[in-house]
Amino acid sequence: MRHKAKKSLPRRLLGWRTISVAAGLILLATAGYFTYLTIEVKQRFASRKWSVPSRVFSATVPVYPGQTISFPRMKAMLEERRYKEAVKEPLRAGEFRTDRGRITVHLRTFQFPGHSLPAQRVQFEFHQNSIAKIRGADGELGFLELEPLEIARLFGPQRESRLLISIRQAPKHLIDGILAIEDHRFYDHWGVDWWGISRALWTDLLAGRVLQGGSTITQQLVKNYFLVPERSIRRKLQEVAMALVIEILYRKREILEMYMNEIYLGQRGSVAIHGIGEAARYFFGRNVEDLTLSESATLAGIIRAPNLYSPIDDPGPCRERRNVVLKRMLDLGKITSEEYEKARAEPLNMPGSSLPLNVAPYFVDYVRQQLQELYASEVLESQGLNVYTTLHPEIALAAEDVLAEVLGELENESRKRGGSQECKLHGALIAVQPRTGAVLALVGGKDYSESSFNRALHAHRQPGSAIKPFIYLAALDTMTAVDRVEDEPIPYRVAGKTWIPENHDGKYRGQVFLRTALEDSLNAATVQVADRVGLERIIAYFRDLGIQSRLEPVPSLALGAFEISPLELASAYAVLNNDGQKAYLLSLKEVVSERGEVKERRHVELETVTTPAKAYLITSFLEGAVDRGTGKVLRSMGIDFPCAGKTGTTSDYRDSWFAGYTTDLVVVVWVGCDDNGNMHLTGAQGAARVWGRFFQRIRPWIHPEPFRIPPGVVQRIVCADSGRLAGNSCPQKRLEFFLSDLVPQDLCPVHGK
Repeated sequence: MRHKAKKSLPRRLLGWRTISVAAGLILLATAGYFTYLTIEVKQRFASRKWSVPSRVFSATVPVYPGQTISFPRMKAMLEERRYKEAVKEPLRAGEFRTDRGRITVHLRTFQFPGHSLPAQRVQFEFHQNSIAKIRGADGELGFLELEPLEIARLFGPQRESRLLISIRQAPKHLIDGILAIEDHRFYDHWGVDWWGISRALWTDLLAGRVLQGGSTITQQLVKNYFLVPERSIRRKLQEVAMALVIEILYRKREILEMYMNEIYLGQRGSVAIHGIGEAARYFFGRNVEDLTLSESATLAGIIRAPNLYSPIDDPGPCRERRNVVLKRMLDLGKITSEEYEKARAEPLNMPGSSLPLNVAPYFVDYVRQQLQELYASEVLESQGLNVYTTLHPEIALAAEDVLAEVLGELENESRKRGGSQECKLHGALIAVQPRTGAVLALVGGKDYSESSFNRALHAHRQPGSAIKPFIYLAALDTMTAVDRVEDEPIPYRVAGKTWIPENHDGKYRGQVFLRTALEDSLNAATVQVADRVGLERIIAYFRDLGIQSRLEPVPSLALGAFEISPLELASAYAVLNNDGQKAYLLSLKEVVSERGEVKERRHVELETVTTPAKAYLITSFLEGAVDRGTGKVLRSMGIDFPCAGKTGTTSDYRDSWFAGYTTDLVVVVWVGCDDNGNMHLTGAQGAARVWGRFFQRIRPWIHPEPFRIPPGVVQRIVCADSGRLAGNSCPQKRLEFFLSDLVPQDLCPVHGK
């Protein structure tokens, strides 16, 4: 017996040793696993936590008393910016009310780098389709800026839309609502609520189905941020372990902030809405700090099942879920009975439109193209850049609408005349602020959904007579408005062949004034002018204007027999309206990081091309073209303000152009067919019709004034017949403009002294 006892002792010791070694190995493995999880969590959260798309914004829109903005138009502008109409006071940021010709709005804060548009309550009063007064808290305002429109987001492959917020921005009732319905013991556990899990399990067992979940907010963050959807014991253990690690590494407020930025809250088409900040703007048109108690409870309620409780898709279940959240907040003492009843009675008031609006897609492509030259695609799709542009949203919307309207009308009229249906009309419109080069609108086609080809940038077409002003600009070094040129069928030798320029109507007028040749767009006379100036010199002028197209020194160059893009032509015309200074076209203003650091800033760049005096003389000629010449169709359309412009029609009616400007805006319009087909439209019949209607539509945003006469230009009364200085006997006289060093000195020889 004693011998057996001696044998059993080592076996018992061996068993304990084995258990100790196994326990040590398990502890070591557990420590190693938690160390691995700690490193992974730290690395993931030390780098970018989320992929945040870049957001593209328009410019702000100025409004002021006296501006011709009607009551309905102002209401539409607010709705475009996702302001919602409230039914009662007090108004909160993002709301407006209408009352007997007045609109009262509580503007939201909008933060720019270095400055911001403040949140404030203002009232607009209207009289006969104009703003009569703008009242602020401290009295009447003479000027106000409306916040920009968000016009696009540059998504990555996951197409997650997220607007990051700080926990400091979240109102208390939002935090209370989320904690009340998702994890009311959040501040009492270490990432895993064992009591909550037990309670949920018991409730589910009694009901025979899953009614409650036991996951904490920390576990939900782990599940959404780190793990793939999978129902297994291994995954649940991994979730618990990572939740414990996160609770050790981060403070509760940091965890809650990460959770509020991560959670999925619904779908907008192909775009996934993530985070409370994005959901507040999408569902309610508010910054997160401006959410009401009812809205906060609504967002808290959506978390459990975003597709089921969406307030847009089906308000009924959403309202019921909101009330459940409010009742839970009441039971936990987070709100009073009065607050509960008031919030429960509120309707779900959604803004009318969705963000970002599908505004200016061709312009956005233009901006994207420039951004891709500065940043890699993954940066644009994930770094949360804010891109501020020159786009004027109201002018841009008008450009899209007018181009589609007029092209549709022209096609209908063509069908009624029995015209060919093979040529499908398209067009382009570019609006530029000449002093700065800012592109306020850019439309590259009739319908972006049908064709995303950006004709404003990439359609290289012959400009026809729209190029003629720059031929005459080159001639002003030696010629005056009253010098005569031959409008005759003069033959030219080109590549061994004879070529004779023909006028549009087939008639020749003999000797004509230089002004008349441009106002009436006489082809034969224009080629004569180019011949006098010299084709090589004209090409040099074109290069100075920024025209990069291939140019040949042949006589037909003067008639626009080469290809150019609408954007190039707009840049050239802006020189005429900017004292001879070429402003490089600008669509990007600033690129700002999500922390507010300016990463890219564009400035106005000017280059002298010609003198202010010469630019003004051509403007004077083009005013005459609108009043008396090929552009006079505009006057019949009701364009009664000072403007200058030139039509362009190419051979076989393949291209219809109109390029024109007021003192504050240059607009170039092209109409044609992608296949270069004959559309039977002159510049006056097609493009000028678009131009005229567009300017009528944007009247509130422009302020045309008479063109200023610069130094170096003098005025003289000349005889309308001879072009010389008028005497008392001259029956018809007119005012003419001259460069100060080329003023005629002789009196009219036809009618005596």
